[in-house]
Amino acid sequence: MKDKQPVKGEKQKSKKFYIVILALLLLSVVGSGLSVVGYRTYHASYQHEISLAQTGVQHLHTAETLLKALPKNPFDARSVNQAQHEFAAGLFDFVQVNNDLKALPGISTSIPVYGVRLRAAFDLLPVAIELSQAGVTGCDLLNVIISRFHDPLNTYVQGLTMADFSVIEKDFNQVKTSLELVVERINHLQPGDLQVDPRLSTYFATFRKDLPLLQTWLDTVEKLLPVAPRLLGIGTPANYLIEVLDSTELRPGGGFIGNYGFATLSGGRLTAAYITDTYLLDRAFTDAGHSIPFPAAYSWFDLAPNWGLRDSNLDADFPTAAHYAELNYARESGKVTAQGVIAITPAFIEQALEITGPIAVPEYHETVTAQNLVDRIHYYQVGLGVRAGGDNPSRDRISSGRKRFTALLAEHFLARVRQLPASTLPKLLQIFISSLHSRNVQIYFNSGIAENLLRSNHLDAAIQSPGGDSLFVVDANISPNKASDLITDTLDDQVTIDAQGNAIHRTVIRYAWIRKGLVYGSDLYRDYVRIYVPPGSVLQQQDGWQSRGTGEAFGREMWAGFFTLSYGQTMTIALVWRVPAAATKDANGWHYHYLIQRQAGTQWQLHLQVTLPSCAVMIGKSGGLMSSNRQVATLTQSFEEDLNLGVNYAC
Repeated sequence: MKDKQPVKGEKQKSKKFYIVILALLLLSVVGSGLSVVGYRTYHASYQHEISLAQTGVQHLHTAETLLKALPKNPFDARSVNQAQHEFAAGLFDFVQVNNDLKALPGISTSIPVYGVRLRAAFDLLPVAIELSQAGVTGCDLLNVIISRFHDPLNTYVQGLTMADFSVIEKDFNQVKTSLELVVERINHLQPGDLQVDPRLSTYFATFRKDLPLLQTWLDTVEKLLPVAPRLLGIGTPANYLIEVLDSTELRPGGGFIGNYGFATLSGGRLTAAYITDTYLLDRAFTDAGHSIPFPAAYSWFDLAPNWGLRDSNLDADFPTAAHYAELNYARESGKVTAQGVIAITPAFIEQALEITGPIAVPEYHETVTAQNLVDRIHYYQVGLGVRAGGDNPSRDRISSGRKRFTALLAEHFLARVRQLPASTLPKLLQIFISSLHSRNVQIYFNSGIAENLLRSNHLDAAIQSPGGDSLFVVDANISPNKASDLITDTLDDQVTIDAQGNAIHRTVIRYAWIRKGLVYGSDLYRDYVRIYVPPGSVLQQQDGWQSRGTGEAFGREMWAGFFTLSYGQTMTIALVWRVPAAATKDANGWHYHYLIQRQAGTQWQLHLQVTLPSCAVMIGKSGGLMSSNRQVATLTQSFEEDLNLGVNYAC
């Protein structure tokens, strides 16, 4: 059995243009079919049809090349218009070839050998025609979007209207119908249609393999379209609750929510955004004599007497944390109705600053870069600069006195982003997408359809409960201080698979406070740790922490513990645990899958070793695992995002 390591860009490959593949094959099929009437009476017609087919193929190849380059410049209207012209020209050529073939005498399809090829051409040409038509309509759809977003960062340009959206819906339905016809025609192809060229079987097998993914995508978009206007603010502006996380004061959701605000979309464009101090909301509520008790599940959190927006992310499962954020905001008399929640860590902002360049905050005579972002924010929020601030509203009412600097920085940052040329948008989009995978950006939609889309792509930042083996270490800094980024975290996991497929883990988690820095609080680091593993897992040994019991949460077994750490110390938690039937067997052998999830706002170094049974021979591995012999696979790397690892073996 071959190695099943995923190849970068595999998903993009699954969405390749089957139009060109089919069109190229039509050259040989059409040529062979036309030879039925052949070199005597129909020689001139044969040459004409071959020329048309070749021209059609070239049009489609050009269209493919243009659209493949589109991600580098998503709003290149000229390229889309040219691609649409090429699709239309190819469509015209294939329709003409199809009509000419139909005009041949009916007896032509009965001629031995060549008749089979002619019938194959009759079956394959409609497939190419439908795909070409889908290309024309798809470009029409892109043109509508580009017309509204060719200058995406300019707030003075009109966004999508309901009229635009109606056109998009219509075009999408036409594309979907065309693709459904393609699928139907392919399913009715005769065995002889695929035998005329040895490449056909391979190409159509690939198409059928990718078909479920294509169908899922079409179904998802079809379900998403009815709620898209509400999500994008088409017709009525849409607001999203923004949480700015401070990862140096780590919480399960990625960091302390010191600032919050709202981003407003109108016609799909970001038209407004601001942030302010969460304490202005929380303290106004408690000063009025109100209180929200902590749920029993959060009884371990002892830093505040009352629950509020700032402490709403005490679970690493972002859908849960986002729900509580909206709930607490509303309880505390928040007035804005949100369509969802977006949480961002400093790491995301630092990456964005590499594109925008330094941001000047003239009100404070400061310039903020990716290198000093956290330092400058801390200086004004909790450092020496706090003397000029305080927790009361600032004079301009944009935030509290001590967090006014952060609010102004956000304003200047957004202004800079809007000044960026459109050519920088692909870079910003790439940072945003990679941040979704790393959880430096976490998104939650109130719309169940939209949230399911995130979940199906594992972009919902949820605590997953997959089949096979899994591990998720979640830390909470309850010191209080801002020392989390000074702690060096290392996860060393030695996994041994026995002959029955059970996995025995010897897991060592090290926290070393060896870096110096301002902590703005207690010199003692207090950490409440929760470890999520597959249901049915058995904790056999534990050492290095104060156990806080076991339980079940989010469909997984959960073990909790507590430890303290001072500067210069290293704390080691050692666990031995067993996962029954972690590896499964089928006709192709044994399969071991291991998901290791990353908590937002953390920086871990991972050392993993998977040892197979003595009888095993490794026949495949995935997720970056390396092997030096047939029974041991290893991985050492920084832990930037969730890891899906796998080993296939025979025994």
